[in-house]
Amino acid sequence: MKKSTLLFSGLIALFLTSCSTLQFTGTAIEQLTTPSTEVVDWENVNQWQHADINSENFPGMSVHKTYEELLQDKQGKAVVVAVIDTGIDITHEDLKESIWVNADEIPDNGIDDDKNGYIDDVNGWNFLGDSPGDQYELIRLLKKGTAFENRDLAIEKYAEMIQKDGVQHSLPLIEKNLVNNIYHYEKEVKQANQLGWNARTTGDDPDNFSQRFYGDGNVMPKSDDELHGTHVAGIIAATRNNDIGMDGIASTAEIMCLRAVPNEGDEYDKDVALSIRYAADNGAQIINMSFGKDFSPHSDKVREAIVYAASKGVLLVNAAGNDGVDIDSVYSYPSDRLNNEPEVSSNFITIGVIGPVKNPLMVAPFSNYGKENVDLFAPGAIIYAPVPSDKYEALSGTSMAAPAVSGVAAILLSYYPKLSPEAIRKALMASVVKIDYELQVGYDRRKTTMGELSQTGGVVNAYNALLYVSDQQKNLSKL
Repeated sequence: MKKSTLLFSGLIALFLTSCSTLQFTGTAIEQLTTPSTEVVDWENVNQWQHADINSENFPGMSVHKTYEELLQDKQGKAVVVAVIDTGIDITHEDLKESIWVNADEIPDNGIDDDKNGYIDDVNGWNFLGDSPGDQYELIRLLKKGTAFENRDLAIEKYAEMIQKDGVQHSLPLIEKNLVNNIYHYEKEVKQANQLGWNARTTGDDPDNFSQRFYGDGNVMPKSDDELHGTHVAGIIAATRNNDIGMDGIASTAEIMCLRAVPNEGDEYDKDVALSIRYAADNGAQIINMSFGKDFSPHSDKVREAIVYAASKGVLLVNAAGNDGVDIDSVYSYPSDRLNNEPEVSSNFITIGVIGPVKNPLMVAPFSNYGKENVDLFAPGAIIYAPVPSDKYEALSGTSMAAPAVSGVAAILLSYYPKLSPEAIRKALMASVVKIDYELQVGYDRRKTTMGELSQTGGVVNAYNALLYVSDQQKNLSKL
């Protein structure tokens, strides 16, 4: 495991990485103007996200090109990336060298050595505790104030819960939302109704945000099927060039592990808000958030945490969601805005998904989109990465696209450590490879353009982003 210290190889490397005038030269990739007619090489798809979008058959982020042409023989500074997710297998063969270590905490002594309020938080914190099963906020809310057998009352109570924050939903949308969620968690609803089921074992009140120090320091998954967090962490920081499994994106990233998301999703707002604050207070520079839901009883507290992270100089990378809908018109949380009002901060970036094809089917059908609320797209379909017990799987989702962007952001911070979250966000968005041909989006495969699906109309690109920062250092330093 790595400690949060400066990585260096000699005085020259130290000078280069600490110098704010580090320069890179190359020719930026401008746009894709015509779809490819080449047959996809499915046998070599496992690391397609690293491919050069311009010269190779996959629309990757030009990661290998970045290391080979720009970063060869250069060593960057360590960057702490907090992953708010399910448990993370910190012993995985391809991750163990990239796990953040709280150097001020002595392991397993039962003492809060660094006086941050969390005992034995050596690699992060587990806000879920030692739960025997998954914890679902919807089930908690329904159990708290709703009779399941009374459908009309359920809708009424649910409307009160989600509207108290000022979100304006129509009653038909509320009804559809509730019914869909109850259907999704049918088993858990039945358990909660019939057996008084409550998986929360941490002893805190989920509505009381002043109770902060619940949970424990065990960030590992509770079982091998709790694989999401390990996969996300691996996309960012799996050890590069070790001939094991696959390569992560950012060679200097250190993963701070924050277990706050149940295995099936539906995370508690309190756990999310406090995870963000923990990360901001304990040295994280980037927070990856590969989760989301369409209701949020305490979205105000999450937005307050987002603003707090901004004050600490932390960038938040958010998955757009996997419903294949326009989140400009359908609510998706977490979010840095309410009712499409102005953003509460400029440190929040939301990511949609592309798959491994350079044709009209590039945008994954499940990917959410939004001209206002989605900033850019990134590889997130058929992504091969670590899962618990030294295994690997290919998974798909905006959950996989967000860490792709977190990894590129970590590369930028590694070589330009003084960049603000606003500067990183601007660089990522200004350097996208624009997709300038007609696409098909959603499950109905509606024809549209990338410019109608996101603010930038493009796909994140590591090579372009590094060149952009190199060229715009003076301007970015003002943000």
